[in-house]
Amino acid sequence: MKSKLVLLFLSLSLIGFSQNNPKPKLVVGIVVDQMRTDYIYRYWSRYGEGGFKRLVNDGFFCKNTHYNYVPTYTGPGHSSIYTGAAPNVHGIIANDWFVKETGVETYCVSDDKVKPIGTTSKNGKMSPHKQLTTTLGDELKLFTNGKSKVYGVALKDRSSVLPVGHAGNAAFWFDEETGNFVSSDWYVKELPLWLNNFNAKKLPKSYLERGWNTLYGIETYTNSIVDDNKYEKAPNKKEKPVFPYDYKSQIENNSWGILKATPWGNTITKDIAIECLKNESMGKDDISDMLCISFSSTDYVGHSYGLRAVETEDVYLRLDKDLEELLKTLDAEVGQENYVVFLTADHGAADVAAYLKDLKIPAGYLKEKNIEKELKSFCKKLYGDSLIVNMSNQQVFLSSVKLTELKLNSDEVEKALANKLIQMEGISEAYPSSVLKFEGYKGDSFKSLIANGYNHKRSGNVAFSYMPGWLDIPETGTTHGSEFTYDTHVPLIFYGGGIKKGESVRNYYITEIAPTISILLNNPFPNGCTSKPIEEVLKK
Repeated sequence: MKSKLVLLFLSLSLIGFSQNNPKPKLVVGIVVDQMRTDYIYRYWSRYGEGGFKRLVNDGFFCKNTHYNYVPTYTGPGHSSIYTGAAPNVHGIIANDWFVKETGVETYCVSDDKVKPIGTTSKNGKMSPHKQLTTTLGDELKLFTNGKSKVYGVALKDRSSVLPVGHAGNAAFWFDEETGNFVSSDWYVKELPLWLNNFNAKKLPKSYLERGWNTLYGIETYTNSIVDDNKYEKAPNKKEKPVFPYDYKSQIENNSWGILKATPWGNTITKDIAIECLKNESMGKDDISDMLCISFSSTDYVGHSYGLRAVETEDVYLRLDKDLEELLKTLDAEVGQENYVVFLTADHGAADVAAYLKDLKIPAGYLKEKNIEKELKSFCKKLYGDSLIVNMSNQQVFLSSVKLTELKLNSDEVEKALANKLIQMEGISEAYPSSVLKFEGYKGDSFKSLIANGYNHKRSGNVAFSYMPGWLDIPETGTTHGSEFTYDTHVPLIFYGGGIKKGESVRNYYITEIAPTISILLNNPFPNGCTSKPIEEVLKK
């Protein structure tokens, strides 16, 4: 109760900030998928003046921003940014999770009750109905009685749907089967004319025909390790992961999904964002609008090539140019003092474990399937039954039916499994559900991060984490999802009208974005919001 009162008084005191500045006509949320904060510094000398540098130099850079939960995945990340809450509240506990009531896994935005729009593929059957709270966009629509325009664009469906929320005008995402941007009838009955015209240009084919070579001479990519190394894998497994890349065979086979693992995936996302901005007349009146943009190609490239690759450096140098074009368009269409941008990421990424091992840095590989097999054998020996019905997202799900039939105490079984887990190689910590449900943890302890990501209804019986640098993937490329700073530390930059120039190294949480934007808009916070606004970024 005390924390809620503190939030209330703080939000009331901050209203004075926004009253001294006109509300932004447009809020643009930019999420760069898998962007670590150090990418700002690593490639700084190579960025132009109009993209990342413009945002940092003329905006407010929160240099020490972290996710305050695990797992650090795309779905939970986008939900947390726009709801101001962690998965224990908004319910998006992973990209996919096991549903205890049905015994099957579900995808965070899949919805069999909706119809695809713009495609006949199941890729169009998506909605935000599994997200349990409102978003910034939902509250904006409520506050203006539906007059505000709220749109989302991304290659990934979840990166468009979850930010827009339940009441937004539309979310558009890339359908790799058709090469078009599509939606579902949760939002629209048919695609707008401008989007049909956009799809008719067949831009995926045009971009892929260019292939992919480095933007500059490859010898200048000194922020990366050598191009030909043993730590990478190309998205097309038949291809050697070195420049240049050719996509003729994918074009011939209509394999449009390869676009996502190229810089052109970001460029086409920028293209559709600009088309949406112009054709929907966003930011043209005194009723605030919101455009949610997620650049997904950085994630596909990062997974395949790792964070030290020439490919990763090149995709960020090209994204920098896309950002510059986007900002110039916002200047022309809306006016520099009339819009606010925030840029962040949905998670970071780990170094390739094999690369770390070669440098004698502690790291390793494990397989969750082997962990599951060992735990089932342990239960079989101890209780006469394997008991485990699913293991996913570093959580163990037990059969409540079997526990009842065998008259087993679930708390005791959970504790036994947790103790067994921490004896295994590569496992750092393990916690039974009773600890995560009923014991309060504050601050940045790993236990508090796991608890913040633990939803009482949707999560499993035991949650565990890997050792630093340990990954559950093949020995090339990388991934993310942990509670360690390489996954939790992401950039956060605010820019535009009403935003102060500056920077801070104070510790911020990703969930503080939503209440900060709410203050700028004079809007109520999203209804599950648990965080306070960042007052340092606001002009007095």
